[in-house]
Amino acid sequence: MSSRERGLTEQRVLALAGVCQCALLAQELARRGHAQPEPLRCALESILVVNQTDPEIALGGVQGVYAGLPDLARKNPDPSAVERLRYAIAMIDIQKRLRRDTTTASRLRAQLDEIRDGGTILDLVSPEGISALAEIYSATLSLLTPKIIIRGSEQHLKDEDIVLKVRSVLLAGVRAAYLFHELGGRKWQIFIGRKKLADSASRLLGRQ
Repeated sequence: MSSRERGLTEQRVLALAGVCQCALLAQELARRGHAQPEPLRCALESILVVNQTDPEIALGGVQGVYAGLPDLARKNPDPSAVERLRYAIAMIDIQKRLRRDTTTASRLRAQLDEIRDGGTILDLVSPEGISALAEIYSATLSLLTPKIIIRGSEQHLKDEDIVLKVRSVLLAGVRAAYLFHELGGRKWQIFIGRKKLADSASRLLGRQ
């Protein structure tokens, strides 16, 4: 593999790790009622970094998606990892639908621009920030099919604050999935190109 090919593969892996990180966060929220604070912040802050195809800028590089890299690096996923993979694939499918639905895509972009340029929300991880992002998800991505179904504790999934966090995390995951596609990533590569992705993810983890 040439250095150029390796670099592009690593960019795709970073974008896909961003999706996997959001799948992990959604799972943690649904099962435990809380998620890792720093990965959550990195995921939500990436939502407003638009017009960027460099994962170093858009997602914060390895440090920005480090919680999602282990799932890509592992050779034998456990049941929890398999569930996260289903969530990741669902987010990839939704971004594909979004590309076809130009009306929803335009509405989503306009609402994100409004938050970014409005200056009223200074912290996306604040209750106000999470609520605003969750509202955007509900008004746009949640209308697309097939819907992303997150499973977990009934107690947590009935908690409005947790539901809002899950929606905002899914919005971040679809943003990372969109970037994965922009970099030439496709769903089939997760299965057919698994070894290449795992090797690249392991190298990236080793750089921390």
